[in-house]
Amino acid sequence: MKLFVLLFLPFLAAEHYSYDGVTGQIYSPNYPDNYDNNADVAYTITVPTGNYIHLTFFDFLTEDTYDALTIENYTTLSGDQTGFAIDIQGSQVTLTFKSDLTTTFRGFAIQYDMVPFGSVFMPTDTCSVFIQNGAYGIVTSPNFPENYPDNKSISLEFLAFNTEDSYDTLSVFDGNSSSYPLLGTYSGKTVPPTITSSSNSLYLYFSSDLVNNYPGYSALFVSGVSSDFKRGVLPQTLTTDSILRRDNQKLLDWLKKKAESKNLVIPKVGSN
Repeated sequence: MKLFVLLFLPFLAAEHYSYDGVTGQIYSPNYPDNYDNNADVAYTITVPTGNYIHLTFFDFLTEDTYDALTIENYTTLSGDQTGFAIDIQGSQVTLTFKSDLTTTFRGFAIQYDMVPFGSVFMPTDTCSVFIQNGAYGIVTSPNFPENYPDNKSISLEFLAFNTEDSYDTLSVFDGNSSSYPLLGTYSGKTVPPTITSSSNSLYLYFSSDLVNNYPGYSALFVSGVSSDFKRGVLPQTLTTDSILRRDNQKLLDWLKKKAESKNLVIPKVGSN
């Protein structure tokens, strides 16, 4: 007598996500934590007919050669590709990410933008928070990934400031890291004075201790070349305390109210 044993293995279908807004963000699984081994994820972007798609890679780090993102009919990216940008000459594209069985990295954060045919995508000429949610965000220099303008400076004006005095502090440095000159360290309830950089970068470092938290801070930044200033908003994650978590719209409405009282202009910021 023969005994037949049938083994059924589950079919592992690739994850698939679809996007159809005029702009949006695409993240690797678990971003900004490391993606999984054996990942197989597809992202399809569709914009209205008569437009094409511009992709900007604000962050891209995978295991070189082995973990890769394929842009349908265009190219395959692997390794360190932060700052890469590409125009997709069509209204739809699919990106597919696959990783092997060993070694993982942070992955990627990509922004897509809809651009009308016959026009050229223009990056913003102000320092911008392009990608953000309640836990993390990406801030860029003007025109990134194109070259930033000469003679760029940043002025930071605080709208609100409330931290645990002496223990929860914000330090501001005149450059793009903490190795540059310290412009000031602030804590407590006193709103800091307006801070102006000597170049095109300011580095903000916020530190809190293990006990007590407060509403935190929010600030407007002004960036400009010579006397031609551009206005922008730098929303901040206030704290991890649950009673102080606000959704993006409430925070933006609050910032707008504060700014209007100072006759400043708040640009529209897309939802996440």
